[in-house]
Amino acid sequence: MSPWPEVDSGDHCGLAVAGGALRGERGPINGSLSVSISIPELKWTPSLDTGLAVMDDDHKRLFSLFNGLARSASRGISNTHLHQSLDELTDYTERHFREELVLMQRFGLDPAHCRMHLAAHRNFISFLDRARALAATDPADTLLDILSFLSHWLLTHVFGMDAQLVAQIQIVRGERRRAQDTDGAGEVQDVLVSAIAQLSDALGERTFRLSAQRRRLTDLQNLYQALVVSADVFIKGNHEQEMLQSLCARLSCTVFHTAWIGRPGRDGIFEILAIAGRGSAQVQEARPCLTQADTASLVVQAWRKRSIVVANHTLAEPTLAPWHETFAKNEWHSLIAVPINRAGKLWAVLALASPRRDTFDEQTVDLCARIASLLSHGLDELDLKTRIQIMQSQESRSARTDAQTGLPNRRAFNERMEAAVMGARADRRLAVVMMDLDGFKPINDTYGHETGDRILEVLARRLRQGLREGDFVARWGGDEFVVLLEDCGSEAEVDAVLDKLGALVGEPMELPGLPTQVLQVSAGVAVACADQIKDADELVRWADRALYDSKEHRGDRLRFWSRYGVPTPRRQRRGQVLLREHGFDVLYQPVFDCRTDPPCLVRVEALPHVRDEQQGHLSPTEFLADLDGEDRLRLTKRLLAQCLADMAQLDGRGRPLAMSLNIDAASLTEGFVAWFMKALAEAQASAARFTLEIYGGGGPFEGQGGLLGCLSELRASGVRLALEDAGSLYSSLLRFKDLPIDEIKLDQAFVRTLEDGPEGIIFIGAFSDLARSLGMNLIVEGVETPDILDAVSVLGLAFLQGYSLARPMLLTDLTAFLDATRPATSPRPATLLGVYARQVQQDQALRRHRQASDFWAAPRPTLGPRPLTDDLARLGVPRGDPLHALHEDYHRACAAWRDQAGPGGDDAIERAHRALLGGIARAYQSQRRG
Repeated sequence: MSPWPEVDSGDHCGLAVAGGALRGERGPINGSLSVSISIPELKWTPSLDTGLAVMDDDHKRLFSLFNGLARSASRGISNTHLHQSLDELTDYTERHFREELVLMQRFGLDPAHCRMHLAAHRNFISFLDRARALAATDPADTLLDILSFLSHWLLTHVFGMDAQLVAQIQIVRGERRRAQDTDGAGEVQDVLVSAIAQLSDALGERTFRLSAQRRRLTDLQNLYQALVVSADVFIKGNHEQEMLQSLCARLSCTVFHTAWIGRPGRDGIFEILAIAGRGSAQVQEARPCLTQADTASLVVQAWRKRSIVVANHTLAEPTLAPWHETFAKNEWHSLIAVPINRAGKLWAVLALASPRRDTFDEQTVDLCARIASLLSHGLDELDLKTRIQIMQSQESRSARTDAQTGLPNRRAFNERMEAAVMGARADRRLAVVMMDLDGFKPINDTYGHETGDRILEVLARRLRQGLREGDFVARWGGDEFVVLLEDCGSEAEVDAVLDKLGALVGEPMELPGLPTQVLQVSAGVAVACADQIKDADELVRWADRALYDSKEHRGDRLRFWSRYGVPTPRRQRRGQVLLREHGFDVLYQPVFDCRTDPPCLVRVEALPHVRDEQQGHLSPTEFLADLDGEDRLRLTKRLLAQCLADMAQLDGRGRPLAMSLNIDAASLTEGFVAWFMKALAEAQASAARFTLEIYGGGGPFEGQGGLLGCLSELRASGVRLALEDAGSLYSSLLRFKDLPIDEIKLDQAFVRTLEDGPEGIIFIGAFSDLARSLGMNLIVEGVETPDILDAVSVLGLAFLQGYSLARPMLLTDLTAFLDATRPATSPRPATLLGVYARQVQQDQALRRHRQASDFWAAPRPTLGPRPLTDDLARLGVPRGDPLHALHEDYHRACAAWRDQAGPGGDDAIERAHRALLGGIARAYQSQRRG
């Protein structure tokens, strides 16, 4: 079923009697008109194109048909030619009807307008049917009616309804509405108005030929002229009241001397929408009221019956007796009441009064119906224009409004900014404030995005209500807002607005079901006179740079905003103050190769410890976070200088050592590499004796475009490169692939917690395998206790660092440490934590063996000795302890797997393995607590 409602021919009351001229009295049958009609040719120009080819082709065809019929008006037309023209017009409207229906369905246009539009085409077809019935007897008069109908059709439909249809389609398509060429359209409309005027004259002359009543014919002619003028008013009308009053005033100067339009209000009494002519005041004073009485006024009868009601001798109508005095006083001897539809529904009634009796014959009634129909079309077109304007306004407002907060969006701000720059005096100061909420993402992550949206809505409302009247605030995107301050005056005035912004953002926010939220903000502000700004975007870019600077110094800034072009005021952190006032000492922590017994010292890591009168020293983890990029670079350079001096001193004592030092990835620039190589050269130190341990947060060092080149240059010189904190939250596996590194240092968090969580041994083993596969050394730091040392030693990890091996020490202590003899280590494992590591190691070896592709084709393996049994015995675990039983369960599962005919049994081994690990962990924790 079509989504477009069928339009009943009775939907528009005015059209129900339209075409009455075709049913009027006829003169003698002849082939030409008795009056001279000279209608200029309608010319189609490109300026009339609508942009829809199918519609333009139909309009051009209708122009051609009209021009052909206009030429026939002066030289006569045969029945055959007339019938051919009617067939072509029928084909045109049926084809155009179908094409427009397709367009309406395709673009989902306004249903009310569509019903009105389609009803017009149905009436066109109905008119052609009536014309065809009369063409055989009165071809000349029929031609006159056709030309008159086509003139009105072109004016009201082609230049009205079709133009608005195209406008709706352009809105749906998102196209910019084409500017109408008023000269081109106006020229054609003038021709049509002229044609209608001529046709009106011709119809008047024809009526004069057929009637002896000159006055009636003149009245009809005046009505036609009123119809023509009204058509122009309705096409160009933009205001309802103006349209209605203009029509009443025009009609009151014709055969009618009173015209008014009214509709019943809520109380049933008619409201006067427009009125003109004699007796206006009396109509206003005694307005009709809806009633079912037989003596109801003509206006009420027309409203109730929804059809035209006529009284050609008012004083002789008994049902109008209550009104006879009024009729006589105002000389209303003939009356007509015509319903007016709007959007297909009864809307009002047009009442016309004439001072003569028998005014309303068939043709006059038909003209009144046409006037009402034209008014209905005009009102529908006005409604359509209004809806289009509303749609355009809403679309424009929507495109410039942030849907979440209701604030203007970035587009609206840019337009306001451009207007402010263009309209500002040269000395007028403008300011842009870019704001970004600090810590807003955790709120979203903790409480959900709906809560985050509610917070943004509350904040937007605060900003809109709390700023000055002339300030313009918009949502820039996400949790960013931007404020434009026009004519902002002094810097103190700008600072006052910024303080107000900070207070608005920081005011505690109470939301139902949530703890009190207190937001923090970073802001950047740029201030300049209008003549200093090259374009509207420039001030925004400056404010954005200032915002970046404010966020970069969020930890030590004195206020929440930064001003473009002015250094951000910052406070000194404790670490910065201690480093500046007291300096630092270098402590060296050895790194051991534990594949030998005793372990062999392979290098020392230089660790700067800031001097503190209260605590003695602060380790790097305690003060590095207080330093910014420049502080860290200066510290690195001073540290290297000290290392070179200490290295020379150790060399002089016959204790040459390799050294490593930490460097922030952000400090690795071409300038630093050049300085580093120069420092080594001046100290005559070999680059191969140095390892740079690189640290830095984020992903694979985003934004460090030249980092790869710097690392490659250092590595080519012989410097070894290590990556700090592998496996941490701030590390990325992409770094292992992308960077030319020799070593990775496992994050201490995996190692220091082994005593509380032995399962971390599995992850350490996995990192060991990864480093081995990549051809890199794995340095395990954080080996702080003998138990941890035992576990990582059992895993066979080569390079270890931690308090259980050696603490960081000053150079003097390092010299003594190097001279001391280190005893051999005891057998491993020496603790239950080591036993845990032994079981993990053995199970992983067995797992790799089970997963070998050729395992089942080879002879069955023989399960070897059980070292874990000896380990437990050496550690004093009695045979009756549950650990031995769990160990036996594990070996029975392995034996069952060995003896089976094919793959399977892995689940049993895995369950036994996990049970054994759990037993070891429980026994170890119990031992620690005991």
